[in-house]
Amino acid sequence: MAVVAVAQVDDIPEGTSTEAVIGIETYVICNHQGQIHVLEGICPHRNGPLGAGNFADGRVICPYHGWEFDCVSGEYDRNPLVRLKTFPVRIEGGQVLIEIEALA
Repeated sequence: MAVVAVAQVDDIPEGTSTEAVIGIETYVICNHQGQIHVLEGICPHRNGPLGAGNFADGRVICPYHGWEFDCVSGEYDRNPLVRLKTFPVRIEGGQVLIEIEALA
């Protein structure tokens, strides 16, 4: 496993989300009620870039077809069996860090 920085905490005000690309992987980073959450950043429906969509009431909303995912659990709002991968987050020195598979 590798620990990587995906964002600066100050760049993600409460109630917003942003996108980060590390290697070939895309992540969406959300600040919901002062807590930072990181999920895989591509919608499983039609590969929409979730970081380019809206973020409201703790839900990441795909810009392509409006699929909504809970930013804490990654769960799709219409089918709990469909969910985005979530990543444990730690904050160090103002950076948002996550653990990912080792980079090649």
